[in-house]
Amino acid sequence: MPTTPPGFLILDDALETAREGDGLVLDGEEGRHAAKVARIGAGERVLLTDAPGRQVLAEVIAARKEALDLQLLADPSPAVQRLPRLTLVQALATGGRDEQAVESATELGADAVVPWIARRSVSVWRGEKLRKGRAKWEATARAAVKQCRRPGIPSVGEPVTTAQLVAELGERSAQDTLVLVLDEQESVGLMSLAPGLSTASERGIEEILIVVGPEGGIAPEELEALCGAGARTVLLGPEVLRSSTAGPAAIAVLSALLGRWG
Repeated sequence: MPTTPPGFLILDDALETAREGDGLVLDGEEGRHAAKVARIGAGERVLLTDAPGRQVLAEVIAARKEALDLQLLADPSPAVQRLPRLTLVQALATGGRDEQAVESATELGADAVVPWIARRSVSVWRGEKLRKGRAKWEATARAAVKQCRRPGIPSVGEPVTTAQLVAELGERSAQDTLVLVLDEQESVGLMSLAPGLSTASERGIEEILIVVGPEGGIAPEELEALCGAGARTVLLGPEVLRSSTAGPAAIAVLSALLGRWG
């Protein structure tokens, strides 16, 4: 039974102009992992994916100490243009639960994730932790892309405070951005939005933001500020989910409602 070729990421624009038969060197961190850890050798095939979602199969021509020499077996597929984009605004959480959310959301279709330093976040990024935390989320998203073979690498935005998030939402157009805040006290369910979401792209909605609070929930004043900036609260379902689960679950529901899984 044939196995799925292992996946590796191209973090530059090399696939943008590449064509069938072209040579390409997989080096850097991805090349080291392929050559030293996965021990991929000449004659094997790999699946290459870049950030915009181009994908292509390539054959290993030669394996070096920390790099692979490849030849593309086809033209790369076009970059992925999925509208509306799905962005998860995930509050920082303890115990690695926020990283679990990033991993699962990536596998389930998130196009971007934004770290949110919410008022009730026990884990707070300051100073060097801002850079390290974001880098960890980026590494988590990339690993999830390779595991699930999805096209495109979700971007990880700069960490934002509540004030920064509210200010950014206030600058967005309500016509092209839909902001949904998951709230267990809400009575209007996410599924009730199904009729409108099925035609979201036709109505000019370019992005849907799903905002998920920390373990202690979103503070009332934060919720008020978010709604004042144009967000609307929705109930995900009858169960109260962990912060690591709620966002990915909403991404899965939206992916289905938008026809991505059709």
